[in-house]
Amino acid sequence: MCDEWWYQRRAEEREASRRLWEEFERTRPLSDRDVSEEEPEVTPEKPEPTRLTAKS
Repeated sequence: MCDEWWYQRRAEEREASRRLWEEFERTRPLSDRDVSEEEPEVTPEKPEPTRLTAKS
């Protein structure tokens, strides 16, 4: 009984590992820039100055 569970568990883990590696093989490194996409220009936002008011 325990052996069946163990073999089933190992088969499931093997299948999950195989799917993960197949997905990994389909990816490409970030350094490959085959597609020419323009990088969006990023400008940091300037924080609004806050006014402190004294309450009497």
